Amino acid sequence: MDIYEEIKKLTEISAMSGREDRMISYIISRLKESADDLHVDKMGNVTATYLGRGENPPSIAYFAHMDEVGLIVKKIEDTGFLRLERVGGIPEKVLPSEFLDVHTLDGTTSVRGVVGNTSHHLTSAEKKFSVTAINEIYVDIGCRSKEEVFSLGVDIGSSVTYVPNFMKMGNCIVSKSLDDRMGIYTLLALAEHLETAEHEATVYLIFTVQEEFNVRSSTPTFKRLEPDAAICVDISPACDTPELEGKYDMALGKGVAIMYMNFHGRGTLGGLLPNPKLNQFLEEIAEDELMNCQKEVVIGVITDDAFTQLAGTEGIPMAHLSIPLRYTHSPAEAACVKDIEDCAELMCLSACKFGRHVDLSRGC
Repeated sequence: MDIYEEIKKLTEISAMSGREDRMISYIISRLKESADDLHVDKMGNVTATYLGRGENPPSIAYFAHMDEVGLIVKKIEDTGFLRLERVGGIPEKVLPSEFLDVHTLDGTTSVRGVVGNTSHHLTSAEKKFSVTAINEIYVDIGCRSKEEVFSLGVDIGSSVTYVPNFMKMGNCIVSKSLDDRMGIYTLLALAEHLETAEHEATVYLIFTVQEEFNVRSSTPTFKRLEPDAAICVDISPACDTPELEGKYDMALGKGVAIMYMNFHGRGTLGGLLPNPKLNQFLEEIAEDELMNCQKEVVIGVITDDAFTQLAGTEGIPMAHLSIPLRYTHSPAEAACVKDIEDCAELMCLSACKFGRHVDLSRGC
């Protein structure tokens, strides 16, 4: 796979939380020939199974989320402007003057719009340095009435996403929704590797839904599969920009990160303290292969593994690989290509090395 073309394609697919069907279809089309089994549950989570050797092989799951942050139309003004509500952690500060795709209610097409931004010449002094709240934000799609909006197939409930904008920037890529299309890329790279590589374990590749909205929609899949181990692949905020310098030791170009703790830090309590031995398994592989790796401890980040670790009757040993990312949840997220490739390589190596000999027990 060409990493640039693949991630460009993935970021061009609209898949706001709860509206992941186009991405689901794409994943199915990519894996239907190579997987031993392909399953889509009632939530929309996709599981591709690659069977291991022997009668009762161990199992390991790798998972990443298909959805992206977005907005939803909550009101249509008589004058044709659209009012919005956030779906996931989309930051209001980036929205004024932003180009957006407003999708028809049936999801078959979209119209382009722009977020209104009060003319600079007429902006009051107290407004010039403030963030516009979501209840004040509106989208202009060039309509002058409700009826004109309806005629385009747009209605209350229509999803709204950032406009595709993939670009190369030195040894980096910049785009909307690199969170978590980079993770999806690594799963597809692992699927390609598993077509020819020997692996003792049965490997599940799980593409999850609604992570950005409720972080829990993947739990039915893990309850159904109950793998012997699982590794989540997502992003972590890079702290190598001027305003975040030194906050956490996470930087672009220094390799994939093995996470030791994440925690939401506000609202619903949730996060992951990974299985120590599973982390050690990953660390030893990286060391043996002379791979650059970072270690991650971060507050303010949560993803699927916060709750999938609790699935089944005994819980699931869980680890987490993070790809450093600048400007998270904005329309211009930035990542280093080598970090993505390192993450995919560590996943391929660990999938082929995982077996009954890997001890994940606790208390000894």
